[in-house]
Amino acid sequence: MTDIIHSLSGVKRKIKFGIFIPKKITLKPKSSKAVISDLFPIRNDLNWKTEFELLNIPGLINGNNKTDIDHSVTLYFFNDDGNLLGNKHVIMNSTGRQTIKLSELLHGELSSAKTFALFHDYKENSLLGDGSFLAERGYTGYEYKNSGIKGYVHGNLDAVALTGNQIEPLGNSGIIPRTYTVQHQLLGPAKYDFIFTNPTSRVIVIIPLLSGIKNNWTAQKSFEIPSLGTRSFTINLVKEDSYKIKFKSRLYLGRPVVFRVFDQSMDVFHG
Repeated sequence: MTDIIHSLSGVKRKIKFGIFIPKKITLKPKSSKAVISDLFPIRNDLNWKTEFELLNIPGLINGNNKTDIDHSVTLYFFNDDGNLLGNKHVIMNSTGRQTIKLSELLHGELSSAKTFALFHDYKENSLLGDGSFLAERGYTGYEYKNSGIKGYVHGNLDAVALTGNQIEPLGNSGIIPRTYTVQHQLLGPAKYDFIFTNPTSRVIVIIPLLSGIKNNWTAQKSFEIPSLGTRSFTINLVKEDSYKIKFKSRLYLGRPVVFRVFDQSMDVFHG
């Protein structure tokens, strides 16, 4: 009987690997001339400021980061439902590095922006091999209540491609739901914000599940994210609270950006 159980378990494992392993987390852009970016969350209100650390990536590829030729990038801004609000063109200085303060750009029609993608004005370069694309997955900085201290987190994945003026979602999703377990023990007192972006071309449903000391997982209220949209799940913990959390969805990588606020300080990291 034990041998039969082990055999069935092995078959089940092989079927699972056959379904999941060949699947790519992100799709390849349709155009060979596309440039790629993550879809970065924006926090811009009375309590938060968002910045982006811009590097001259083409210069790094060429081995000539400091150049007299100005390098430019274009930022595309989206609201929480994934609708494109507009874009901003930024000329990079010749040092090869600068900080973009989002609060200085988010005015008028861009004031409701919740995410942005950043695309380098990049001409074809022989240093990029066939089938390769220039991608921006750099560091976004967040400041809480003008503390003067910022927390940084790098890009999650290749989320969107730009060809000409056309935006193309690159995230992949499947039929069978997967769970992503956050590799962090939730400890109180603290407020946790789990921010998700949807890099796919379809609506994605996220189901949060919480577990306490006894390791019994309890599903929380689910929420939908439109294509290229963003949503957050918030949990407030009191002193001595301790939980684990995971998220179930059809995303191949359902990994959130996590903000932990405690007292007057904060931390930000990938789940």
